[in-house]
Amino acid sequence: MAGIAAGLLGIYFKLRGIELVALCITITLVFMAEIFNTAIELIIDMANERYHPLIKLVKDISAAVVLIASLNAIAVGIILFIKRIFI
Repeated sequence: MAGIAAGLLGIYFKLRGIELVALCITITLVFMAEIFNTAIELIIDMANERYHPLIKLVKDISAAVVLIASLNAIAVGIILFIKRIFI
């Protein structure tokens, strides 16, 4: 939902072409990270039902990728929208 809202805000604030491209790439990156995270977790759960510390580590790493992509999206959003919202 936040990705859609950011896209609509980009259109509302009439971001330049390159800014819209950066915004779209950032939104897509977060979606892709979440999809890969879900796929990794499902594959691991399907292959092994028992707890193993390395499985936990792999799941934590894939979740960290989503976190990093989300933090990047926040930074891009701040860079693109801070001037337009508060000025």
